[in-house]
Amino acid sequence: GKILRLTPEGRPAPGNPFGTAVYSLGHRNVQGLAWDSAGTLWASEFGQDTWDELNRIQPGGDYGWPDHEGRAGAADAIDPVVTWRPSEASPSGIAIVDDVVYVAGLRGERLWTLDTRSPDPQPQAAYAGEFGRLRDVVAAPNGTLWVLTNNTDGRGSPGSADDRLLQLPPRR
Repeated sequence: GKILRLTPEGRPAPGNPFGTAVYSLGHRNVQGLAWDSAGTLWASEFGQDTWDELNRIQPGGDYGWPDHEGRAGAADAIDPVVTWRPSEASPSGIAIVDDVVYVAGLRGERLWTLDTRSPDPQPQAAYAGEFGRLRDVVAAPNGTLWVLTNNTDGRGSPGSADDRLLQLPPRR
């Protein structure tokens, strides 16, 4: 799969690495995209069976799919910044507030955070199991997070108040 970058008119964005709509390639199933304050694109991605990923996208980068899943250390592919077992993540929507990446976890039923300012960023889990499956996270204008649960799709354990939109404070 590929990440495409287009103008609002649907044309390839100026500066795309291949002169086409393609911005990066070698993706299996991108679920979320967000830009940080430095203009770097981040993507959450479902793996097939073994590893889910959070990738820092480099224009023209090849992320290895279908030859590699997770960290391969291959010369012909860019390794992810973070890998998770699908049971811990199934990363979905993504938002960035003050250069902290927030990733909603479906199967993992948690909100993952990653401080991109750290020289060795390590993912931290928040709200594990509190709200069930988390489908999306969006940064509100005031910096709080809007998180959408997804428990009534036949895969979660629905409660009487599902599905819902949560407003949560960012964790730093």
